[in-house]
Amino acid sequence: MSKDFDFTTEYTLDKPFFAECYGQTNRPAKFPKAYLKGIMFLIFGVVLVKFELLPSGYVGWFFITLSIIEVFSIYFKRSWWLCRQKFSLNSGSKVVFQGDTNGVSYKNGKNTRNIAWTEIDQLQQTDLGFILHMGKQRQYVSKSCLSDEVIAFMVEQHAVSKMN
Repeated sequence: MSKDFDFTTEYTLDKPFFAECYGQTNRPAKFPKAYLKGIMFLIFGVVLVKFELLPSGYVGWFFITLSIIEVFSIYFKRSWWLCRQKFSLNSGSKVVFQGDTNGVSYKNGKNTRNIAWTEIDQLQQTDLGFILHMGKQRQYVSKSCLSDEVIAFMVEQHAVSKMN
């Protein structure tokens, strides 16, 4: 690749993009660990109600109800996340994604985010895109809007930045 290579592409923040983003970046919940908080709320609520530790049983029933809500929040996590994204202010807007030898940038309306190649700790390739790891933050880029040349350039630039 030449040193002055740069690219610009755009994509729309719509439901198919959000579904792809969630599917590629979500870490699946493990059964006992994911539901541990809900189980603890249930046990605490049942103990409060069963042994009448408080003058009113409402607090115990509150924790039992909270445990049910917690289980539903884990079970319907994908649907809830997609619904929130669909109704967000940025839904339906265009994102301009640019890259060059310095890094990549996103522009969506008034918001612009520049990410230098040196800031990207890991460039993880998935079947459908890239996950840019920057500390605890992760940013998803779909390959559907990138050419093979751009994909190769991104991999090369990340490798070069890690060698320096």
